[in-house]
Amino acid sequence: MPRDDRKLPVSAVPAPATALETAPDPLLSDRSGRVHWVVVMTRSPQPEDQAPPGTTLLTRWWHPRDRCWSENAFESLDHAIRLFVDESGWVLRQQQALDVPQAHELLFEARREDFSRPSTEQILHEVGLTPEDVAKLMNRVDREGEASN
Repeated sequence: MPRDDRKLPVSAVPAPATALETAPDPLLSDRSGRVHWVVVMTRSPQPEDQAPPGTTLLTRWWHPRDRCWSENAFESLDHAIRLFVDESGWVLRQQQALDVPQAHELLFEARREDFSRPSTEQILHEVGLTPEDVAKLMNRVDREGEASN
Protein backbone atom coordinates (compact mmCIF):
# COMPACT_ATOMS: atom_id res chain seq x y z
CA MET A 1 0.00 0.00 0.00
CA PRO A 2 1.45 3.41 -0.91
CA ARG A 3 2.32 5.55 2.08
CA ASP A 4 -0.26 8.29 1.22
CA ASP A 5 -3.15 5.81 1.04
CA ARG A 6 -2.94 4.68 4.68
CA LYS A 7 -5.75 5.79 6.95
CA LEU A 8 -5.02 7.92 9.96
CA PRO A 9 -5.61 6.25 13.34
CA VAL A 10 -9.03 6.81 14.84
CA SER A 11 -9.06 9.14 17.84
CA ALA A 12 -9.44 7.44 21.21
CA VAL A 13 -12.09 10.01 22.16
CA PRO A 14 -15.23 9.70 20.02
CA ALA A 15 -16.82 12.93 18.86
CA PRO A 16 -20.20 13.50 20.50
CA ALA A 17 -23.15 12.85 18.24
CA THR A 18 -25.79 15.55 18.02
CA ALA A 19 -29.16 15.49 16.33
CA LEU A 20 -28.31 18.62 14.37
CA GLU A 21 -25.58 18.85 11.81
CA THR A 22 -23.71 21.97 10.83
CA ALA A 23 -25.08 23.92 7.85
CA PRO A 24 -23.68 22.50 4.59
CA ASP A 25 -22.25 25.66 3.03
CA PRO A 26 -20.78 28.28 5.38
CA LEU A 27 -20.86 30.94 2.66
CA LEU A 28 -24.54 30.62 1.75
CA SER A 29 -27.38 31.67 3.99
CA ASP A 30 -31.14 31.36 3.72
CA ARG A 31 -31.60 34.52 5.78
CA SER A 32 -31.16 38.08 4.60
CA GLY A 33 -29.42 40.77 6.60
CA ARG A 34 -26.02 41.25 8.11
CA VAL A 35 -24.45 38.18 9.71
CA HIS A 36 -23.56 38.27 13.38
CA TRP A 37 -21.33 35.38 14.51
CA VAL A 38 -21.94 33.93 17.95
CA VAL A 39 -19.35 31.70 19.61
CA VAL A 40 -20.83 29.57 22.37
CA MET A 41 -18.42 27.83 24.74
CA THR A 42 -19.56 24.91 26.88
CA ARG A 43 -18.20 23.24 29.99
CA SER A 44 -19.13 20.87 32.79
CA PRO A 45 -20.84 22.43 35.80
CA GLN A 46 -18.78 22.85 38.94
CA PRO A 47 -20.15 22.79 42.53
CA GLU A 48 -19.74 26.55 42.86
CA ASP A 49 -22.02 27.07 39.81
CA GLN A 50 -25.07 25.95 41.82
CA ALA A 51 -26.60 24.56 38.61
CA PRO A 52 -30.09 23.03 38.69
CA PRO A 53 -30.37 19.24 39.19
CA GLY A 54 -29.89 17.30 35.94
CA THR A 55 -27.50 19.86 34.46
CA THR A 56 -24.60 18.28 32.60
CA LEU A 57 -23.52 21.29 30.54
CA LEU A 58 -23.17 25.05 30.95
CA THR A 59 -23.01 27.44 28.00
CA ARG A 60 -21.54 30.93 27.85
CA TRP A 61 -21.75 33.51 25.07
CA TRP A 62 -21.67 37.29 24.74
CA HIS A 63 -25.10 38.89 24.31
CA PRO A 64 -24.70 42.05 22.22
CA ARG A 65 -28.01 43.68 23.21
CA ASP A 66 -27.55 43.12 26.94
CA ARG A 67 -23.78 43.70 26.75
CA CYS A 68 -23.04 40.90 29.16
CA TRP A 69 -22.27 37.19 29.20
CA SER A 70 -25.25 34.91 28.88
CA GLU A 71 -24.88 31.67 30.82
CA ASN A 72 -27.36 28.81 30.69
CA ALA A 73 -27.65 25.28 32.09
CA PHE A 74 -28.62 22.31 29.90
CA GLU A 75 -29.22 18.58 30.19
CA SER A 76 -27.07 17.81 27.12
CA LEU A 77 -25.17 19.30 24.21
CA ASP A 78 -28.04 18.38 21.91
CA HIS A 79 -30.49 20.22 24.19
CA ALA A 80 -28.33 23.36 24.03
CA ILE A 81 -27.90 23.26 20.26
CA ARG A 82 -31.63 22.70 19.74
CA LEU A 83 -32.47 25.73 21.89
CA PHE A 84 -30.11 27.99 19.96
CA VAL A 85 -31.32 26.70 16.57
CA ASP A 86 -35.05 26.19 17.19
CA GLU A 87 -35.83 29.01 19.60
CA SER A 88 -33.26 31.63 18.63
CA GLY A 89 -33.30 30.90 14.90
CA TRP A 90 -29.52 30.61 14.68
CA VAL A 91 -27.72 28.39 12.18
CA LEU A 92 -25.03 26.04 13.51
CA ARG A 93 -21.97 26.59 11.32
CA GLN A 94 -19.22 24.80 13.21
CA GLN A 95 -18.91 22.50 16.21
CA GLN A 96 -15.77 21.18 17.78
CA ALA A 97 -15.02 19.24 20.93
CA LEU A 98 -12.26 20.66 23.10
CA ASP A 99 -9.79 18.83 25.32
CA VAL A 100 -11.84 18.41 28.51
CA PRO A 101 -15.20 16.68 29.12
CA GLN A 102 -18.29 18.64 28.05
CA ALA A 103 -16.10 21.41 26.57
CA HIS A 104 -17.18 22.41 23.09
CA GLU A 105 -16.94 25.43 20.86
CA LEU A 106 -20.04 26.12 18.79
CA LEU A 107 -20.13 28.74 16.05
CA PHE A 108 -23.57 30.03 15.09
CA GLU A 109 -24.73 32.40 12.39
CA ALA A 110 -27.25 34.87 13.73
CA ARG A 111 -28.66 38.26 12.74
CA ARG A 112 -28.78 41.45 14.80
CA GLU A 113 -32.58 41.24 14.92
CA ASP A 114 -32.24 37.91 16.74
CA PHE A 115 -31.01 39.90 19.73
CA SER A 116 -33.55 42.71 19.58
CA ARG A 117 -36.54 40.51 20.40
CA PRO A 118 -37.74 40.65 23.98
CA SER A 119 -36.47 37.89 26.23
CA THR A 120 -38.86 35.24 27.53
CA GLU A 121 -38.62 36.85 30.94
CA GLN A 122 -39.56 40.26 29.50
CA ILE A 123 -42.58 38.77 27.72
CA LEU A 124 -43.73 37.09 30.94
CA HIS A 125 -43.31 40.36 32.86
CA GLU A 126 -45.39 42.22 30.26
CA VAL A 127 -48.31 39.83 30.79
CA GLY A 128 -47.92 39.89 34.56
CA LEU A 129 -46.24 36.49 35.07
CA THR A 130 -42.96 35.41 36.61
CA PRO A 131 -40.96 32.31 35.63
CA GLU A 132 -42.19 30.75 38.88
CA ASP A 133 -45.84 31.39 37.86
CA VAL A 134 -45.19 29.60 34.56
CA ALA A 135 -43.60 26.63 36.35
CA LYS A 136 -46.68 26.34 38.59
CA LEU A 137 -48.98 26.50 35.57
CA MET A 138 -46.98 23.81 33.77
CA ASN A 139 -47.12 21.55 36.83
CA ARG A 140 -50.89 22.07 37.06
CA VAL A 141 -51.33 21.24 33.36
CA ASP A 142 -49.20 18.10 33.79
CA ARG A 143 -51.26 16.99 36.81
CA GLU A 144 -54.57 17.64 35.01
CA GLY A 145 -53.32 15.75 31.95
CA GLU A 146 -52.31 12.76 34.09
CA ALA A 147 -55.66 12.79 35.89
CA SER A 148 -57.62 12.62 32.61
CA ASN A 149 -55.61 9.60 31.36
